[in-house]
Amino acid sequence: MGTFFFYGNRKPRKFNYTSILYDPEEEARKERLQKRIQEIKKEMGVLPEENIVERKEFKTEFISQTHHLKKRKAREATGQGTFFANNGLLIIIVIILFAIFFFWLLR
Repeated sequence: MGTFFFYGNRKPRKFNYTSILYDPEEEARKERLQKRIQEIKKEMGVLPEENIVERKEFKTEFISQTHHLKKRKAREATGQGTFFANNGLLIIIVIILFAIFFFWLLR
């Protein structure tokens, strides 16, 4: 059985992977070339000066993409809701009255 000491323990080997297919210089060259092509197209008038992208609000976009949230939003707009949502206070009052009635009988 071996003993553990803090001195002389071997350290794990480090991961040293050099990619064969990735060349950062080539990537930088391609990026510079694409930027230059975009600048030339803007100068020639092929592309508009600025690409203004209209940002939509996240909440409205998310609701428009989900079916059940669309239905819920439509129900809320028409004033319809679930039975418990519409009659919640009435249900609570009935439960309290039943509780009072049963406690009164048990006395």
